[in-house]
Amino acid sequence: AFLKSEEYPVVLKPTDSAGSDGVKLCHNFDEAKEHFQRILEVEAVNGGYNTEVLCQEFLKGKEYVIDSASRDGEHKTTAVWVYDKRPANGSFCVYFGVLPIDTGSVEAKYLISYTNSVLDALGMKNGPSHAEVIMTPSGPCLVEMNCRAHGGDGNWRLLSRALNGGYSQVEACVDAYLDKKAFHALPKIPPSPAKAFGQEVILVSYAEGDVVGTPGYDAIRKLDSFVYLETGVTIGGKVEHSVDLVTSVGSVILLHADKEVLKRDVAKIREMEKNNELFELKQSADYSLLDDESL
Repeated sequence: AFLKSEEYPVVLKPTDSAGSDGVKLCHNFDEAKEHFQRILEVEAVNGGYNTEVLCQEFLKGKEYVIDSASRDGEHKTTAVWVYDKRPANGSFCVYFGVLPIDTGSVEAKYLISYTNSVLDALGMKNGPSHAEVIMTPSGPCLVEMNCRAHGGDGNWRLLSRALNGGYSQVEACVDAYLDKKAFHALPKIPPSPAKAFGQEVILVSYAEGDVVGTPGYDAIRKLDSFVYLETGVTIGGKVEHSVDLVTSVGSVILLHADKEVLKRDVAKIREMEKNNELFELKQSADYSLLDDESL
């Protein structure tokens, strides 16, 4: 009934989804119905099978992330980020990165106030939270409130500590649970301007095949702003086209005191991606060039 009454496009996703797995932008009823059935038939990203499908209105605007730590209803914002999502490889929302937002900006102040109101409305009084909010033309709209710490295997912690001058959501949560005095001493929002320049670059693959080398990873590790690289891609494994967060081929944390150095290094990574220089892939034999006798 919702799909027949809602304006298109709409977003469908499994309720147990993570990393944008199973998320699809559907442009008509038939496409939505087909994806609805598919979600219930495929294995979930975290194991098992999906039993529920969430149908949502499509929100136009940038998607932000607001990380918080709370104790007894007092909320401390530990970071504000914006997702860098772009179309790629036929998918409408491929993750290219996560960028910090200046907490002194108008947008950050608006998002922080909105998120704190959402936490109060949900009765979220203690522990970490990770809100995803889209800033629409009519104002902020909640996409998800995750009652947990920011994900990504904690890769962002090094970046957050540098931006904030020594603490991240992890330290704030430990204080919230174990040290009331230390928690109250934390600022309500991170410093503005930030103490450094940095971002997470999520690696996108435009190629697919068997990996025989990873020269791009070696080059990334030599960049001036390089701090950390996490990837599940290994020599002897396979890569596929990146169409969501799950199929990304790595997470790179870049950090530097010079903003221009950071911009240069991000541009270099994007150039390597477009030129398919991240990996050396096994070449398949081309039998079309052989004559019948040689075969």
